[in-house]
Amino acid sequence: IESQTMVVYTLFIVNKAGGLVYHKNFTSKGRKIGGNECLYMASLFHALHLNASSLSPVKNTDFGTPPKGIETILTDSFRLECLRTLTGAKFIITADPDADYLKELLREIYIIYTDYVLKDPFYVVEMPIRLQNFDQKVVAHVGDFSASTRGEMKSPTHLRR
Repeated sequence: IESQTMVVYTLFIVNKAGGLVYHKNFTSKGRKIGGNECLYMASLFHALHLNASSLSPVKNTDFGTPPKGIETILTDSFRLECLRTLTGAKFIITADPDADYLKELLREIYIIYTDYVLKDPFYVVEMPIRLQNFDQKVVAHVGDFSASTRGEMKSPTHLRR
């Protein structure tokens, strides 16, 4: 899964109840995160996200916009981006600190999710995602995204098929 320019570490998808429904490691640059650790990290981030959104001094009055919680965490060693959907699912990705295209990547992974997971007649919502087509599309898309960041390009929306 890894190329020399691959900067994405891990993708998590957390359901609205805080349960981990999907995770994927993309690189061996950092340490591999095991299943139990992923469950722990997903539930911990879910709780932090909920607390952050409820502590906001600004009340969300825009109907149809999910409450804002933690969207970005930037450290010296990694960057975490979170996309919260209207249904409450959270798409969380970790990458190198200089990966400034993660929001767009998460939006495009969400489109793949709606196409390959939510439209699958055998998938039960809120349950773990074990769909080979979805997994293959995500891996390919993250690879395409990373390959497109070699030059000046920062957003690979041209890669849509």
